[in-house]
Parts: sequence; C-alpha cells; structure tokens
Amino acid sequence: MKLSRFKPVLILTLFTIFVAACSQTPSTSSTSSQSQPAASSTAASTPEAASSTETAPSTEAQSSVAVDEEKLQELLTQFKEKTPEGETPDKVVTVSVSISELLNELGVIPVGVPTTSSQLPAAFDQVPRIGSSHQPDLEQIAKLQPDFVLGPASIKDNLDKLFKSASLPSAYLPADSLDELKLSMVTLGRLFKKEDKAEAFLQQFNEKENAVIEKTKGKEAPSVMILFGSAESLMFMNENTYTGSLVKKLGASNVVTDVLKLKETYIPLNMESIVAANPDVILLVAHGDPDAVAKKFEEDTKKNGAWEKLDAFKNDKLIALDYSLFGIASIVKAPQAYEEMFKILYN
Repeated sequence: MKLSRFKPVLILTLFTIFVAACSQTPSTSSTSSQSQPAASSTAASTPEAASSTETAPSTEAQSSVAVDEEKLQELLTQFKEKTPEGETPDKVVTVSVSISELLNELGVIPVGVPTTSSQLPAAFDQVPRIGSSHQPDLEQIAKLQPDFVLGPASIKDNLDKLFKSASLPSAYLPADSLDELKLSMVTLGRLFKKEDKAEAFLQQFNEKENAVIEKTKGKEAPSVMILFGSAESLMFMNENTYTGSLVKKLGASNVVTDVLKLKETYIPLNMESIVAANPDVILLVAHGDPDAVAKKFEEDTKKNGAWEKLDAFKNDKLIALDYSLFGIASIVKAPQAYEEMFKILYN
C-alpha cells in the first residue's frame, strides 16, 4: 500500500489522537507526598498574591521570554467572566498532559487531570482522573465542580461541543509548539498570580535553550522533513508543531514550510513532494513501533522508486524519534529533546 493513498478518515483519526493526547508517554508509577487534590488560590498563593496592585509590575516582566501581550490578554479574557478581578480560579480541571505540566511547575494542583498513559507529575498522583482528552468523562468532571476545564486550543472545536452540552465552563490554551507553551505558562502565571514562578521557570528554561542553540553556530544547518503517523499512514508536520519548533530553533530548515510552502500543520504525505523537497534528514514521529514505521516507509519509498533519489537515504539519515520525547508537547522534557535533536541534526 502506498502511503499517498491512505484514507482521509484515518488521517483525521491519527491527527485527533496526536493533538488531543498532548503528551503521550509510557506511564511510570511514582509516589507523591502531596495527596490533596484541591487547586485553591491559597495553595497557589505567593507574597505577590497578597495585593492585586502588587502584581502589576510583574505583568510586564518579560526578561526571560518575550510573549505577544495581545494574544496573552485574549487568552486571559476567557477567564474574566467567571473570575472576579483580583481573584484566581479556585478549582480547575485539565484534559491536557501538557497543561498539567505547566500547572505543576506553577505549584497549582488541579482537581482533575486526564486519564493517560503519559507520566503525570507526582504531585498529581491522588488527583481524580477524568477521562482522556478526546473522550473526557463529563459526568466525573461535573462532580468536581470546576471553575474551568482547561483544554488545548488545537482541539477546541471538538471539546467545546462536549463541554457546552454539559454546561461546563471551559478555556483553551495553545500547547503545540515551544513558543505556545511559553505563552501558556505566562498566561497561567498571570491567572494564578504566579508570575514569579513562571518567570523563574522560563528564565532557567531559556538558559538551557540558548546553550544548545549556541552550539549550532558555525555549523551547516541541514534541511529536514518531519513525518508523523503509523505504519499504515503518515503525514507531513510543519514548523508549528512541537518537533517542528525544536528543529526550527536549532536553525535547520523544515522543507515542508520552506520548500513545499505548505501552510497546514499536518498534511497528507505524498512521494512526489518528498522527492521534490529532497531533505538532508527525514525524522519520523511514530506512535506504536517506530522501527516498524521506519521499515514500512523505507519499503514504500523503494517501491515508489524514490529511495535512490533522496539524500536522506544516501546519508543514512532516516531517523525514528523516541515518541516519549518527541511525540509530546512538553516544556519539561524540551531541554532533553533539544540535546537529542542537536545530536541528530549536527553530529
């Protein structure tokens, strides 16, 4: 079966699983010393939360990361109707693993987190599970009486229909690329009066990010094609994805964006485009067995007659990435992902 002929329904299913999961990694057990699941403003309180006027200076604190203030305000607008000015949400549920990580870094414990095979923060061990992000348990969520259900903006349309049908207040944060994760971190820091924690985290993160980017100076940047999917079907990924943003920040060219000029985040694969782009490196973000996906892709490429035409194959640069590291949008794992990606692209 040629990869260019997979069914649109299967494409949509794979896309939904990937962006909805928002961080699928093998689960591991961990012990938590925090068993209290309440996400209260008192648990999230810091000295700057004592007065709303005292938080004003920190809203402009962008020394660690520059974010689009207009976009940030748009995101915060979602919370204003049900959150009196000067107060923070008392109870939140999240259906996103990526957003769960952000909350944990800010010291905010939600009252509900997604049911997932990914490893959630240990502090959330005793927090009720509320179903998967693409199939949330609306009844369970309603029992928790959250002020808001936080979801990833990438699947807002699907989730909004579900939450509105159950009269559940919801808000959505971008959580695909690294820049989106940074924006959402600043947004949550502002919302929960945790600006100092958000600033400190991003300061440390940016130091690690800049250190690995610095290592690319003086090196010839390769052209890269990123594919996502399974042995049955694959899609192109552009630079607005998590892995795509890592590649871009490391100075490499994503041929899906730069050569093929494709605008969509995920685009059905076709062999003609691969040959036309002729990338130096082909990266596979594959759920399931990545080696099996790589083997199937190689077989299909050879059958199509494209194999001998591609520099990536000549240079042995068809790489199946670790899904637990690259198949997620994780600002926590990003430093490790950066180091691994640097080795792949420049060593």
